[in-house]
Amino acid sequence: MKKIIIIAILIVCNLSCKAQSTVPIEKLAEYLRVEGGIPESVTYLKDVNGIRDKYVGTWRGNYNGKNYELVFSKVTTKTSRTTQDGLIMRYLITDTSGAVLEDTRTEPDDSPYTAESSYFDKTYFVLTYEGRQTQCGQGGQLFVLSTKNTNNTAIELFLTPRQDFIIEQNCPNGAAPQLFPKIKMTLTKQ
Repeated sequence: MKKIIIIAILIVCNLSCKAQSTVPIEKLAEYLRVEGGIPESVTYLKDVNGIRDKYVGTWRGNYNGKNYELVFSKVTTKTSRTTQDGLIMRYLITDTSGAVLEDTRTEPDDSPYTAESSYFDKTYFVLTYEGRQTQCGQGGQLFVLSTKNTNNTAIELFLTPRQDFIIEQNCPNGAAPQLFPKIKMTLTKQ
């Protein structure tokens, strides 16, 4: 009888270990490159090695007459199947006179105006970004790149705009101006 109980406990432990598999977030890039995507056995993509930590904090830079203050925070999000560690970005953009062009620093984590990391690799990550005029094309993918030889004190950022159809009745003035540059800009950690 003891043997049966021990075998039953081992089987239950083995099944529960398989059911809740935690893997390093670095594996996400590998999973996205293969046809099957994230394996069913993976339930948590965790930042066990702290690769996101170097981005957390406030970064500042300027480009083409605009001043940028980006604030990155670590978050853990849950989908129907997995839990994943990621980054969100809030931002303040001003012109040279200090007038505020956009400020999302007080937006909640789940706001559509809070950019969220959607892909991570060793040297860069991608944020999904929507501006307040998203129906008029303001949004896209923000690429954030590590800058070599800066000891994690500088990053580069650029926008790849979303390619949407603009409906004239919703946007009588045409496409909304993009807030982020399409050409790399450098930001320094504060």
